[in-house]
Amino acid sequence: MAMSRKGPRASWISGVPGPAWPDAVVHHAVRLAVLLILAIGLTVLFPSDPGVSIGRFQAGTVAHQDVIAVIDFEVPKNPGVLRREREEAAAAVVPTFIYREAAKDSAVSALAAFFARVDSAAADGGVAGVGVVLSTARIDAEPEHIQLLADSDVARRLQTDASTAITTLATQGVMAPEAASRLTNDSIRVVRGGVEAVVGRNTVLSGRQFYEIALENREQGPETRLLRLILARYLAPTLLPDTRRTDRETAAARDTVPVTIRRVLEGEAIIRANSQVGPVELQTLDAYRASLRARGYNVEGTSLGSAFGGFLLNSLILSIFGLLMFFFRPDIYRQFRYIVTIAGIGALYIVGAYFVARTELPAASLPIVFVTVALSIMWDGRLALITAFVLCTLTIAQTPFASAEVFLVTLTGGGTAALTVRRFRRLAQLWIFIAITVAAYALVLSALELRGAEIRYLDALVWAVLSTIGGATLAIGFIPVFEWVTGITTDQTLIGLSDPNRPLLRRLAAEAPGTFAHSVQVANLAEAGADDIGANALLCRAGAYYHDVGKLISPGSFIENQEGENPHDNMDPATSAAIVRDHVVEGARMARRQKVPRVVIDHILEHHGDQTISFFYEKARARAEAERLEAPDPEVFRYPGPRPRSRETAVLMLADSVESAARAMKNPTRERIRRLIDDIFAVKLDRGQLADCPLTLEDLSHLKRRFARVLGGIYHRRIDYPGTRHLTSEGEAGG
Repeated sequence: MAMSRKGPRASWISGVPGPAWPDAVVHHAVRLAVLLILAIGLTVLFPSDPGVSIGRFQAGTVAHQDVIAVIDFEVPKNPGVLRREREEAAAAVVPTFIYREAAKDSAVSALAAFFARVDSAAADGGVAGVGVVLSTARIDAEPEHIQLLADSDVARRLQTDASTAITTLATQGVMAPEAASRLTNDSIRVVRGGVEAVVGRNTVLSGRQFYEIALENREQGPETRLLRLILARYLAPTLLPDTRRTDRETAAARDTVPVTIRRVLEGEAIIRANSQVGPVELQTLDAYRASLRARGYNVEGTSLGSAFGGFLLNSLILSIFGLLMFFFRPDIYRQFRYIVTIAGIGALYIVGAYFVARTELPAASLPIVFVTVALSIMWDGRLALITAFVLCTLTIAQTPFASAEVFLVTLTGGGTAALTVRRFRRLAQLWIFIAITVAAYALVLSALELRGAEIRYLDALVWAVLSTIGGATLAIGFIPVFEWVTGITTDQTLIGLSDPNRPLLRRLAAEAPGTFAHSVQVANLAEAGADDIGANALLCRAGAYYHDVGKLISPGSFIENQEGENPHDNMDPATSAAIVRDHVVEGARMARRQKVPRVVIDHILEHHGDQTISFFYEKARARAEAERLEAPDPEVFRYPGPRPRSRETAVLMLADSVESAARAMKNPTRERIRRLIDDIFAVKLDRGQLADCPLTLEDLSHLKRRFARVLGGIYHRRIDYPGTRHLTSEGEAGG
């Protein structure tokens, strides 16, 4: 009686629930229970602290209660006030200039060289030669200026006046016009010969002031204007701004401005009852509320209401994930073991997030990579990406992580890992996707820092590297556990099963070499076909390797292993059929004994479906007709089945039949192989062997073309070498 109830109860939890009461109710209720358990766990691990009641106050009113601080906190300055104070501090920095004595000497030397050229040009070419010198010196002089310079007395007088002005005034310090125009201070710092001195702005000269002083005692006229042009050409500033030092001191002055007004200590009174509330008190209260919320306190609420609100929010977010599974991934939703595994992985993430919050580590240390790697390997990247999005949303719904930066960092890391780990088959791939994920973390952290987010970049990046490496390694280490819980066989397990050194495959190669060679050819054919139609090619290869291991019970009873007489020639057809049929049953038994996964055993059981063992059936029927006996029972000559129920087992059935038939062909050509494939596919369809699998007609069309290409490459016509013609000729080879 108990056994009879076990089956129905199991179907309530997994599979497609029946319409009768209480199948559907129990089916969905157990999934809702998992959701609620997770929501409760989140609420317990991330509770809202007991509510802190502050009250509402308005400026100009009298406080009706004391407000005592329960935490230490800072009262920040108003952003506008802070900006103004920083600008004032920056403006108060005394700019630094460096005095260059060499600039003065260089200017005097350049003047002497200029007037020497003028004298020489005047002596050789007169006015025209002087004009050439002025043009070469890039002095825009008028004709009357050229006439003046052609006069040697005027030229000597101008040289003396210009040299005197530069020698006497440049020592005082002359700034370039653009440097002087940027000055807003009354003082500057001058570094002269390694000695610093702060001097008044009016003690040094700008270019304009230099010209005014140099020319103040001269009468206005062409000669004075010419002197100004010469000074403008050869005067070099002797005070150069030290912009690096000034900028550094300006930044330091900005940084020294306090960002807070004051610090309030725990237990200190913020407002006293019966005292007037002013703008300062209101600003302090706003800072107090913000600090409480930042530390997870529930302000102006109760702990019970906050806890229920958190539970409700967590449940809603998890419900979105449940509905996504129900509508878009029913294959996962219907299997309770899958739901429990995903919930367990999510629970491990939540526990990890709890420790991250307790130790105040950066958001990049959240173990989202562990989740996405595990789900990508067990299922696919789409499920991993959906789960990462939901977990990131759940994360920022908890008080310690309530920020957009946490969401962006976590989703970037988890999403990158989900999209990168699609087909994880080799350990070498591990470091490739780790590098890509870390690069994504680095980019998002850089972007946030450039936007002005307050993050510790290097600390966050180091934790991103550690969480990526640790999460990926831990996820891969847990894969055997997840496989055991879910019954899913991952690519890593299939790769291991395909190792020829596995016990059954090693026995098959040694005791039934013909069967082993056939299995390898079928594996190549099935893998190629599965890859073309988007089926699991690796599963097809593993299934093909094991599909005929049952022939180990009697290798010589199968033609590919025979070297002499065929034992079936002298055997009753029913006995022969039993031996052939038993290779399916015995193969499944041997595979179970070797702990081969169920998904591979399905290939053993389904690769012949429930079709008739036609050769021996026809032989038995012919004998019965000849001896006038009762017709043989077709069920005795039928494989035990079931028919292929997945795309992979259906591909194996077709590949097995096609490869066996092609091997038996005489003089195979590409056209004959194509016709053979068409005939075999048609027979399988006519006999209903593909009725229970999800292969489409388009899939079958792709498989035909791929099988024809592969077999055409194997059985193509080869050159008949003269040295071996006696071995390969049809007559000697026995046809």
